[in-house]
Amino acid sequence: MEFLATCAFGIEAVLKREIQSLGLNVTRSSNGKIYFSGDIETMVQANLHLRTAERIFIVIGKGKVLTYDELFDFIKKLSLKSFVSQKGQYMVQAKSVKSKLFSPRDIQSIVKKAMIENLRQAYGVRQFDESEEKYAFLLELQNDQAELLLDTSGKSLHKRGYRLSQGEAPLKETLASALVLLSFYDKSRVLYDPFCGSGTIVIEAAMIAKNIAPGLNRSFSFLHFAWFDKAIYQRVKKAAYKAISSEDIVPIQASDIDPKSVRMAEENAIEAGVEDAIAFEIADFRIREYQKDYGIVISNPPYGERLEDKESAEQLYSDFGKIMKAYSSYSFYIISSYNGVEGLFKRKADRTRVLFNGNIKTRYYQYYGPKPQ
Repeated sequence: MEFLATCAFGIEAVLKREIQSLGLNVTRSSNGKIYFSGDIETMVQANLHLRTAERIFIVIGKGKVLTYDELFDFIKKLSLKSFVSQKGQYMVQAKSVKSKLFSPRDIQSIVKKAMIENLRQAYGVRQFDESEEKYAFLLELQNDQAELLLDTSGKSLHKRGYRLSQGEAPLKETLASALVLLSFYDKSRVLYDPFCGSGTIVIEAAMIAKNIAPGLNRSFSFLHFAWFDKAIYQRVKKAAYKAISSEDIVPIQASDIDPKSVRMAEENAIEAGVEDAIAFEIADFRIREYQKDYGIVISNPPYGERLEDKESAEQLYSDFGKIMKAYSSYSFYIISSYNGVEGLFKRKADRTRVLFNGNIKTRYYQYYGPKPQ
């Protein structure tokens, strides 16, 4: 069986490493997509453990289509009975990129009609009441290549279930986790976020350090599929709980000048079960204490909608550049939607990545400090 994990543009390599670290076989990849093979247990593992994936799909079938007749025949020949029960409700969405069939509404209509005809023949019935469990399908067309996908996740996987509240311009949990994984954070080193906001970066870092699977506190679509054996889910979930590390870690340091943000972050950390791993503090980044050598700073400094004016933002970034200069043994990883960061820091990044937080284009500035001796 083939699966598709989707992710934000720019973090495909991180997601690929995650999938391989689970012992799964990656079969192919493209922008925002990593394909891998496995069985039903693989589907559960991917939903439960992958930190940077947005959704996990089953690839029902793929083929080239140039006309609506070809699309209808393509869907009609698929083995849908293996995935949709006789009374299941099935919804269809459609996407088209650089293909002769370009209208999502028309594609969606044809796919739905073909699915009805397919299942009528498979079950030997004339009508479906669609009164029970739901199945969400996506028909993707890219360069005239069609794929019919079954969503196994439900709500996007960035919705971990721990974020009770959030501030302005929140960072998606999947992206925050990618920032930590790209920093190669080690739980033996101190990690700081001096602009912690609602705490997403430090919470994701703590979950990584404690090996807490990101999907333990939420539900998934596959749990309601008629053909799914819930005993598989219970077994994989039990193993995930047993894998949580009880070893001590160097406490993660989180601070913000806004008391309301720190309270939100503390509440979210409690909900995520990592409050013991994070030390929260109300503090201005300019005067807070950075205690240990070889620390790692991962942060999303405010800009734009999070500050009153451009002058305040540029002063903040300029002042932060002075902190970077003062702590020469530190590694700094800064994500921002502002293009002039390196100029204000007065230091060119060792590496810059373009990443997307939803539809917002950002850059991830990576400044490598010396490795601990």
